[in-house]
Amino acid sequence: MIFSFKHLQLEHPKGKFCIKAKDGDYIFKVLSRLKDVSQQKASDLRQSGGKSLRAHTIDWSSTSEKDGFSHLNEQLQSVTPYQFQFSANEYGRIHGFFIENVFYAIWLDPGHELYP
Repeated sequence: MIFSFKHLQLEHPKGKFCIKAKDGDYIFKVLSRLKDVSQQKASDLRQSGGKSLRAHTIDWSSTSEKDGFSHLNEQLQSVTPYQFQFSANEYGRIHGFFIENVFYAIWLDPGHELYP
């Protein structure tokens, strides 16, 4: 599994999904977790739901972002969105989508702001 930050939105218009105020320890933990997750197969994460990661698709209608990844082009908006947690609630979640074995990170969500 490969991570891409090509579409990462660091400045959300509503002030959500921001890691700017997080300290170096938070960034270290998140990067360590991403390194661990990158050892898995993307297909395993998508198919099994990644129980330890609580990986699953995102249903925009039950989130605080009903329009989803509306800042992306139409083709990317149509790709199935996924999320998984970094660790048990302490470091939040990552939201994005897969194209083949690449997970494109869109939002880092340390405050669990996607699901109200």
